[in-house]
Parts: sequence; C-alpha cells; structure tokens
Amino acid sequence: MAILGLLSERPLHGYELQQAYQGDLVPHSQVNIGQIYTTLERLERDGFVTHERVAQPARPDKKVYGLTGKGREELHRWLSTPAPIGLDLRNEAFLKVGLARRLSHIDAAELVATERRACFERLAEVSRAKAQAEQDGEPLAKVMLLELAELRLEAFLNWLERCTERIREEKKR
Repeated sequence: MAILGLLSERPLHGYELQQAYQGDLVPHSQVNIGQIYTTLERLERDGFVTHERVAQPARPDKKVYGLTGKGREELHRWLSTPAPIGLDLRNEAFLKVGLARRLSHIDAAELVATERRACFERLAEVSRAKAQAEQDGEPLAKVMLLELAELRLEAFLNWLERCTERIREEKKR
C-alpha cells in the first residue's frame, strides 16, 4: 500500500520508490530494492500499477511505474479503512515473566525490575532522539515515528509496573 501511495503522487521507478520510502515516508528505515520490484510485479499482475520503459543514455532502459484506476481505488479503500490494532501478544518479556513465576529458582520481581531498567534506558534514548529531531527540524514523519516509539515504551513501562504489583500480591497469598 505504501508503494501505491507513493505512486499516486507521480510515476516512479524502483530506486525512486526505495528513496521515497526510506527518506520521506518512514525515515531511517531500510527496504530491500528486490522487495520493491517483487511487490511492483505483483501489483502489476493484479492490475494496480502499469509500467512504461524509459530509455536512458548509456544505461539500460528503466521501468517507470504508475498507478492505474484500480490502483487508486484500492489505495482509497485502504486509506479509508481503519488499520487493525496490533494485538499480537507474543512478547519475549511476557514469556520471561511467565516462566519466572513458574520457576522457583528465579525471582520474578527482580526479572521485571531488570526489564524496567532496560525499558527506561531505551525510553530515554528515544526521548533524546525525538527532542534532537525536533530541534534539528527533521521531517515530521521522523518526529511522529519517534513519538510512537516513545508512547509504546511508556505503555510497556506501565505494564511492567502492573506486573510488579501483581507479583507482590501473588507472593502475599
């Protein structure tokens, strides 16, 4: 869908799509150029994009991709539909806490405290990066992505605090 969105602005070739994704849309991310071309092939097969060959002096022709009417409709449908809320609850820290509660030779409260310290450190790093990005006038997309990371870490810290409280209650019983 990101490719459809980028192509809705203007026709692009694979390298331009990679640069637009990594630079503007999701700053500092990495997307494999092979993945882009594989996705473009699938989108073309499904009728969402089409391409034309553009001759280049002293270089092989390049394929420039553009959005079809069907592609615009699909992009509009996707953009107007709420994103699924990610509730994949597989989480390594959760697994560790669960095991620590079962294993008598492991202090579950200490394990949670270790996770909290690491999370606080990561939150401080992300908060500094966000403040620096705002100060440097970085693109809004980067600031918003760092803010999302910051809020997720804060939520995780809240969950870890709840774990500490519940483990204390469990020990009292």
